[in-house]
Amino acid sequence: MFALPWTKDTVPHAVIEVTRDCNLACRACYRQKNAGMRPVADILSDVEIIERHQRVHTISLAGGEPTLHPDLPEIVRAVKSRGHCVSLVTNAVLLDEAMIRNLASAGLDIVMIHIDEGQTRPDLPDTSDIAAVNALRAKTAARVKSHGISAGLCTTLYPESMKNLPELVNLIIGNPDINFLFATHAVAIPKLVEQTTGTDDKSLCCGTANSMVIAEMRERFGLEPYAFIPATTATADGELPCITYSVPVRSGSIPAADYLRMTSNSADRLLIKASRLLAGRYLYYTPNSKTANTIQILFNGIFSGHFFRAVSFLVRSWRMPLRMKRLVFENAPRITPQGTVNCCDFCPNSTVRDGKVVPVCLADHKNELNL
Repeated sequence: MFALPWTKDTVPHAVIEVTRDCNLACRACYRQKNAGMRPVADILSDVEIIERHQRVHTISLAGGEPTLHPDLPEIVRAVKSRGHCVSLVTNAVLLDEAMIRNLASAGLDIVMIHIDEGQTRPDLPDTSDIAAVNALRAKTAARVKSHGISAGLCTTLYPESMKNLPELVNLIIGNPDINFLFATHAVAIPKLVEQTTGTDDKSLCCGTANSMVIAEMRERFGLEPYAFIPATTATADGELPCITYSVPVRSGSIPAADYLRMTSNSADRLLIKASRLLAGRYLYYTPNSKTANTIQILFNGIFSGHFFRAVSFLVRSWRMPLRMKRLVFENAPRITPQGTVNCCDFCPNSTVRDGKVVPVCLADHKNELNL
């Protein structure tokens, strides 16, 4: 596991809110819900602010629920025209065939599907188990992919849902329509800000953490984190605020799948730096390419001492699809005894609030925390 070489100026991803209205009530939502749609000009102004502070590659359009915005295709087209990959973070309730078709025509690259266990949804019974949730995730991802758009999942990890993590990972590894996972650990942000300022009381923060994910992924799948983002302040328990997994997968049909357990090393960090030299900025999203995936697997195998294991995997993948699945787990922020925020040293999910670039999860508390 290595530290991602990004800095505050070069972190390649940002989030832009297009509305703060929403059509669902999510258990761990940290947004202050307000009715109304933001003007397109204001949204593009936020994009310009992000561009002045970061060499951003991918911009996620979020909310609230962005599919409520009547000008969403126009927004996607405008952001895409500025040279960015465009991602949509959506609960997918309104994401029907017509909308996906319009967004694909506008140039949308990714849909991050937020179908979660902690939601009350019109398309799932309140008593739905993880199998029903995963079935809806898979159905939605297939519909997205049918329009040539990459699909990923957003989810929130609660103490009682950690037992379902293996089924979630199995879904991603075994499903050819899903390429990404972004999982955050649940926390009541307002309560955290109100009650823990100056206490660093982790018990008020959340019931799960990345250390639990690392242990589960190691035991169930034999997988180790590929990379991490360091914390703004080192913690006594050594918690890492953001970890990523890169998992090469060869598959013929669901549920048959075979994956490679890669061991990352400093050479992988050099590959990421090389991509910046070639592209002029770090890349956050790259389409699945068998050639690029093969080069990464070989490079990793050579410098990790597992060359023959890598070659064996590639030989087995010769006539089959080869995909790189990326899984990201993000800890909830914590407040230190000094009253500062301890989260990622450079937030990969920053947004704009009052002209400033701030972590999206803390944007509604910018003034309280002096961000």
